[in-house]
Amino acid sequence: MLIDLHAHSSGISHCCRIPYDEVIRTAKEAGLCGIVLTNHYPKYYVTDGDYAAFARRYTEEFRLAKAYGDSVGMKVFFGAEVTMERYGGAHLLLYAIPESFIEENPTLFDWTMEEMYNRVKAIGGTLVQAHPYRKVKNLLPTEYLDGVEVNCHPLYGKSDFAEMVEIATENHLILTCGGDYHADTYRPKCGVYLPDTLADSIELVRYLVEDTSLTL
Repeated sequence: MLIDLHAHSSGISHCCRIPYDEVIRTAKEAGLCGIVLTNHYPKYYVTDGDYAAFARRYTEEFRLAKAYGDSVGMKVFFGAEVTMERYGGAHLLLYAIPESFIEENPTLFDWTMEEMYNRVKAIGGTLVQAHPYRKVKNLLPTEYLDGVEVNCHPLYGKSDFAEMVEIATENHLILTCGGDYHADTYRPKCGVYLPDTLADSIELVRYLVEDTSLTL
């Protein structure tokens, strides 16, 4: 099955133009089997200082999306795209984390990469930098990454594939791919081909990290 590892919905991600149900429908119409809902998690979204309330809204958006996905036969996995405040706003994709991780750590965008890596790995999660070279080259410290993402957003006209392969090879990282869909372009059919039997994000990440036969 083809899973898009980088998707957004307007209920959380301000830059996305459509709600979760339309996100899921357009993904299905494009021929995808599922998405990882990696909504944006930046500090500047929280204008009232209530980070805990924002974290709860964040996870509730996923639960609504998953319920809708289940109803139409689309897999929806939980993830997050954290804007790292200390690293020039670089975007870090977190996979195989429970929803409670966000709720228990609502200010994780202020962490150092070392803190993020240690805490995410302690719960079995995986860290992938989103589109490191898409606008500007801002690669996070690779010793705290499990992977880098090939840019598949049609708006930018380039994938940075060769550069990402080089970075991944030199640093023993995995490559991932996601559409980063915001409904600002056509819906690309892109992602990673994974076994049909995957039940949750933990199994998804196990294949990402351990299976050398993955196809983007």
